Amino acid sequence: MIIFIWFIALTTTIPWAIFFDLVVIFSDAPDVQLCIEVWPEPMNGALYFLIANMVFCYILPMILITMCYVLIWIKVWRRNIPTDTKDAQMERMQQKSKVKVVKMLVAVVILFVVSWLPLYVIFARIKLGGDIESWEEEILPIATPIAQWLGASNSCINPILYAFFNKKFRRGFVAIIKSRRCCGRLRYYETVAMMSSSTSMRKSSHFYNNNSSTRKIPFQDNAVSYIYNNTGV
Repeated sequence: MIIFIWFIALTTTIPWAIFFDLVVIFSDAPDVQLCIEVWPEPMNGALYFLIANMVFCYILPMILITMCYVLIWIKVWRRNIPTDTKDAQMERMQQKSKVKVVKMLVAVVILFVVSWLPLYVIFARIKLGGDIESWEEEILPIATPIAQWLGASNSCINPILYAFFNKKFRRGFVAIIKSRRCCGRLRYYETVAMMSSSTSMRKSSHFYNNNSSTRKIPFQDNAVSYIYNNTGV
C-alpha cells in the first residue's frame, strides 16, 4: 500500500518536472525569471490540474478520509464495554467517551477540507477561470501564500487536535512541564501514575457512594478503571 501511494505521488508530479521552466516576466529586466508551467497546449495544463491535483490530491483524499472515519465512528458507536451488569453512570461514561471520539473525527475531516479549500479555489480560478481581472492581480499575490501556508498547516494540526481531545495526553504533557526536565522519564511516569491513581480513586469513591446499596467494591473498581484506562474519559 505504501509503495502504491508513493507511485501515485511520483507519477502525478512528473509533469511538473517536465513542463516547468524559467520564463522572463518583464522584458526590460531579462535577468528576472520565474519558474512557471509552460504547456504545449494550455488545455493540457488545465486538464492536468483538474485530474492530478484537484481529484487525486484533494477530492479523493477527502472522500477516503470521510469513509474511513465513518467506519471508525460506526465501530466505536456500536462498541459496548464488557461488564456483568448495566449502570446509569457507566452508560453515561460510555456515551461521553463515544461522543468525544465522534467529535474528534468530525473535526479532523472539517479541518482537512477547510485547510486546503482556499488554495484549490485559487488554483481553480487561475487554471479554469479565464483571464485574471485587475483587482484579482492585486489580491492573488497576497492570498496565495496565505492559502499555501494554511494548507501546509494541516500536517501539524492533527497531533494538536488528538492531544486536545485526549485527557491522558494533556495530563502527561502537564507532568512533563512540571518535572522541569526534558529527560526525566522516571519522574514523568511517577507523576502520571500518581495523577491517574488519584483521579481513578476519586471516580471509584464517587461511584461507590452513589451505588453502595447495589454494588460491591471490587466490581466498581474494575468497571470504572476499565472505562478510564481504555477510553481516556
